Amino acid sequence: MLNLKTPEALKEFVQDPYPALSFLRKERMVKSPNGEWLIARDADVDFVLRDPRFGKQPLPGTEHRLPFYAQDYTERDSMLDIDPPNHTRIRSRFVKAFSARRIEGMRPSIESLVDSLLDTIIARGRMEAMREFARPIPSTIIADMLGVPEADRPRFNEVSMGLIEGLGVDPTTTLKERNARSQVLRTEFSDYLSALFEHKRTSPQDDLISALLHRNEAEEALTEEELIINILLLFVAGHETTVNLIGNSIVALARHPDQLQKLRETPALMPKAVDEFLRYDSSVQQLPRVAQADVEFAGHTILAGEMVILLLGSANRDEAVYQDPDILDIERRIKRVKSFGGGAHYCLGAQLAKIETEIALHKLIARVPTFSIENLDSLNYPFNLFFRGPERLDMTWRV
Repeated sequence: MLNLKTPEALKEFVQDPYPALSFLRKERMVKSPNGEWLIARDADVDFVLRDPRFGKQPLPGTEHRLPFYAQDYTERDSMLDIDPPNHTRIRSRFVKAFSARRIEGMRPSIESLVDSLLDTIIARGRMEAMREFARPIPSTIIADMLGVPEADRPRFNEVSMGLIEGLGVDPTTTLKERNARSQVLRTEFSDYLSALFEHKRTSPQDDLISALLHRNEAEEALTEEELIINILLLFVAGHETTVNLIGNSIVALARHPDQLQKLRETPALMPKAVDEFLRYDSSVQQLPRVAQADVEFAGHTILAGEMVILLLGSANRDEAVYQDPDILDIERRIKRVKSFGGGAHYCLGAQLAKIETEIALHKLIARVPTFSIENLDSLNYPFNLFFRGPERLDMTWRV
């Protein structure tokens, strides 16, 4: 049984969850001390993602079966946390901004951004890669898409990081303290966006917020609260997971110099390599779903209202799907990895995240031919069961 009740056990797990996840795959599914069902195998995760009997919200009268930390689940109303038809109504407003054609058209601007970052760093011969490289790329791109003024972006990043920390399980703080801190940040973000909305209503620009406000005035489809919470979701989810994907990929390459050499010699492998980085060390490790009815599954009965945790990081290393799953192989034939979820809630920004990572790694490898990570053997990972990425990467290279 996986038990993370002690700080020591929790620390060991977040540093390297994969041995424990391997154990859970052998068990197939277990019920945790908090009452959630942990689902670890690729086929089972895929089944739940596609089965309409599993959703985001508990049916009325079944809320008492949620784990204690999710008792406010019914109060959440971002498109990440709700079911159709409201999910369909809200998501449809944002889909156009993330169309494949539009995202592909962003490649030149992403390339320019990455080059400009490296221009300011390369002569130094060192950087803290998470803060100076991985974070600015997706945060700048999503801020540009939304139309957030440059002067406001540093605080936006701080709020985003604070909200991600609030989703963690740091044993030095209580759930109540983390929720209180998150609420302060959400209120600050909401107040800021309300003021920004007023500005863009009178002075619209070519950005997503202006477009949403213009369409909303014509169709009155979303409330201001719905706009605010889903723009917050886009900003936080739209860059935090990509920051970690870039960081995890750099770590994977530093630990597998043979794979790094392959990419140097054959840059065309990069799109396939990014799929392998997603599989090998997913920046999103798990997703929750809630049973909408009693479901017989793997010899157990999951009751309506009970939560299942889909262990994406485990599914991506399932021996039944991938030979030698604990080995990084950038030429591996990849089944669709689970890192972006699936079904109706498949990540809107999946293609953007992959393109940003492709470009970031390609430019880094091309312009910094040899690099090393000074703290590679002493990386620290946050106390977070949902998101995975190193807190810092001290990178050096010859100038």
